[in-house]
Amino acid sequence: MNENLMHRLLMISGVALAIIAGLGTVSLLIVAALDFTWSLLFGSILLGLATVGLGSAASFFGQKVTGHPLVFTNEAEREVLNVKQRRELRRKRGEVVMERALIEVEHERDNIVHRQLESANDPEKPPHKTRWSEQDEQQQKRISPSRDY
Repeated sequence: MNENLMHRLLMISGVALAIIAGLGTVSLLIVAALDFTWSLLFGSILLGLATVGLGSAASFFGQKVTGHPLVFTNEAEREVLNVKQRRELRRKRGEVVMERALIEVEHERDNIVHRQLESANDPEKPPHKTRWSEQDEQQQKRISPSRDY
Protein backbone atom coordinates (compact mmCIF):
# COMPACT_ATOMS: atom_id res chain seq x y z
CA MET A 1 0.00 0.00 0.00
CA ASN A 2 1.51 3.32 -1.02
CA GLU A 3 1.12 6.61 0.84
CA ASN A 4 -1.47 8.05 -1.52
CA LEU A 5 -3.85 5.11 -1.07
CA MET A 6 -3.32 5.14 2.71
CA HIS A 7 -4.10 8.87 2.93
CA ARG A 8 -7.18 8.38 0.75
CA LEU A 9 -8.49 5.61 3.03
CA LEU A 10 -7.78 7.70 6.13
CA MET A 11 -9.60 10.65 4.57
CA ILE A 12 -12.67 8.56 3.70
CA SER A 13 -12.78 6.94 7.13
CA GLY A 14 -12.35 10.34 8.80
CA VAL A 15 -15.27 11.75 6.80
CA ALA A 16 -17.46 8.74 7.62
CA LEU A 17 -16.67 8.95 11.33
CA ALA A 18 -17.22 12.73 11.33
CA ILE A 19 -20.65 12.24 9.76
CA ILE A 20 -21.59 9.58 12.33
CA ALA A 21 -20.30 11.73 15.20
CA GLY A 22 -22.17 14.76 13.81
CA LEU A 23 -25.43 12.84 13.63
CA GLY A 24 -24.84 11.57 17.17
CA THR A 25 -24.19 15.12 18.38
CA VAL A 26 -27.42 16.37 16.81
CA SER A 27 -29.45 13.51 18.28
CA LEU A 28 -27.95 14.02 21.75
CA LEU A 29 -28.70 17.75 21.57
CA ILE A 30 -32.32 16.99 20.61
CA VAL A 31 -32.66 14.53 23.50
CA ALA A 32 -31.00 17.03 25.84
CA ALA A 33 -33.46 19.71 24.71
CA LEU A 34 -36.44 17.40 25.41
CA ASP A 35 -35.22 16.04 28.74
CA PHE A 36 -32.40 18.17 30.11
CA THR A 37 -29.66 16.42 32.06
CA TRP A 38 -26.07 17.47 32.53
CA SER A 39 -24.76 14.11 31.37
CA LEU A 40 -26.54 14.42 28.01
CA LEU A 41 -25.24 17.95 27.56
CA PHE A 42 -21.68 16.91 28.50
CA GLY A 43 -21.86 13.92 26.13
CA SER A 44 -23.12 16.08 23.27
CA ILE A 45 -20.29 18.59 23.83
CA LEU A 46 -17.70 15.80 23.80
CA LEU A 47 -19.25 14.28 20.69
CA GLY A 48 -19.24 17.72 19.06
CA LEU A 49 -15.54 18.10 19.78
CA ALA A 50 -14.96 14.64 18.31
CA THR A 51 -16.87 15.73 15.19
CA VAL A 52 -14.68 18.79 14.78
CA GLY A 53 -11.51 16.76 15.35
CA LEU A 54 -12.49 14.07 12.88
CA GLY A 55 -13.46 16.70 10.32
CA SER A 56 -10.11 18.42 10.63
CA ALA A 57 -8.32 15.06 10.37
CA ALA A 58 -10.29 14.27 7.20
CA SER A 59 -9.36 17.68 5.82
CA PHE A 60 -5.69 17.10 6.66
CA PHE A 61 -5.60 13.75 4.90
CA GLY A 62 -7.57 15.19 2.01
CA GLN A 63 -4.84 17.80 1.51
CA LYS A 64 -2.28 15.01 1.54
CA VAL A 65 -4.21 13.17 -1.18
CA THR A 66 -4.85 16.10 -3.50
CA GLY A 67 -1.89 18.10 -2.26
CA HIS A 68 -1.08 21.60 -3.21
CA PRO A 69 0.72 21.40 -6.53
CA LEU A 70 4.44 21.39 -5.96
CA VAL A 71 6.85 22.54 -8.60
CA PHE A 72 8.61 19.20 -8.72
CA THR A 73 6.17 16.31 -8.36
CA ASN A 74 7.00 13.08 -10.06
CA GLU A 75 5.23 9.75 -9.59
CA ALA A 76 8.40 7.79 -10.30
CA GLU A 77 10.18 9.68 -7.52
CA ARG A 78 7.31 8.89 -5.17
CA GLU A 79 7.59 5.19 -5.85
CA VAL A 80 11.39 4.99 -5.67
CA LEU A 81 12.37 7.49 -2.98
CA ASN A 82 11.24 7.62 0.62
CA VAL A 83 9.92 10.79 2.27
CA LYS A 84 13.29 11.91 3.61
CA GLN A 85 15.01 11.46 0.25
CA ARG A 86 12.25 13.34 -1.56
CA ARG A 87 12.49 16.21 0.95
CA GLU A 88 16.26 16.39 0.41
CA LEU A 89 15.81 16.33 -3.37
CA ARG A 90 13.19 19.10 -3.16
CA ARG A 91 15.56 21.20 -1.04
CA LYS A 92 18.45 20.72 -3.47
CA ARG A 93 16.24 21.63 -6.43
CA GLY A 94 15.09 24.72 -4.56
CA GLU A 95 18.72 25.75 -4.07
CA VAL A 96 19.37 25.37 -7.81
CA VAL A 97 16.32 27.47 -8.64
CA MET A 98 17.43 30.14 -6.15
CA GLU A 99 20.94 30.25 -7.65
CA ARG A 100 19.50 30.67 -11.14
CA ALA A 101 17.21 33.44 -9.93
CA LEU A 102 20.12 35.28 -8.29
CA ILE A 103 22.17 34.97 -11.50
CA GLU A 104 19.21 36.36 -13.46
CA VAL A 105 18.90 39.30 -11.05
CA GLU A 106 22.62 40.02 -11.41
CA HIS A 107 22.32 39.98 -15.21
CA GLU A 108 19.40 42.38 -15.02
CA ARG A 109 21.42 44.75 -12.82
CA ASP A 110 24.26 44.63 -15.35
CA ASN A 111 21.79 45.43 -18.12
CA ILE A 112 20.44 48.42 -16.18
CA VAL A 113 23.93 49.80 -15.58
CA HIS A 114 24.83 49.20 -19.23
CA ARG A 115 21.73 51.08 -20.41
CA GLN A 116 22.55 53.97 -18.07
CA LEU A 117 26.10 54.16 -19.42
CA GLU A 118 24.80 54.09 -22.97
CA SER A 119 22.34 56.88 -22.28
CA ALA A 120 25.06 58.95 -20.57
CA ASN A 121 27.41 58.50 -23.53
CA ASP A 122 24.72 59.02 -26.14
CA PRO A 123 26.16 61.17 -28.96
CA GLU A 124 22.73 62.51 -29.87
CA LYS A 125 22.09 63.79 -26.35
CA PRO A 126 21.90 67.57 -26.31
CA PRO A 127 24.73 69.33 -24.44
CA HIS A 128 22.35 71.61 -22.57
CA LYS A 129 19.44 70.80 -20.25
CA THR A 130 16.05 70.44 -21.82
CA ARG A 131 12.62 70.12 -20.30
CA TRP A 132 12.98 66.31 -20.53
CA SER A 133 16.37 66.21 -18.80
CA GLU A 134 14.86 66.33 -15.32
CA GLN A 135 12.50 63.49 -16.15
CA ASP A 136 15.40 61.40 -17.48
CA GLU A 137 17.42 62.03 -14.32
CA GLN A 138 14.51 61.09 -12.10
CA GLN A 139 13.94 57.93 -14.11
CA GLN A 140 17.63 56.99 -13.87
CA LYS A 141 17.58 57.52 -10.11
CA ARG A 142 14.50 55.33 -9.86
CA ILE A 143 16.00 52.40 -11.79
CA SER A 144 19.57 52.66 -10.54
CA PRO A 145 20.48 49.64 -8.40
CA SER A 146 20.96 50.42 -4.74
CA ARG A 147 23.94 48.82 -3.04
CA ASP A 148 22.37 48.80 0.45
CA TYR A 149 22.07 45.05 0.61
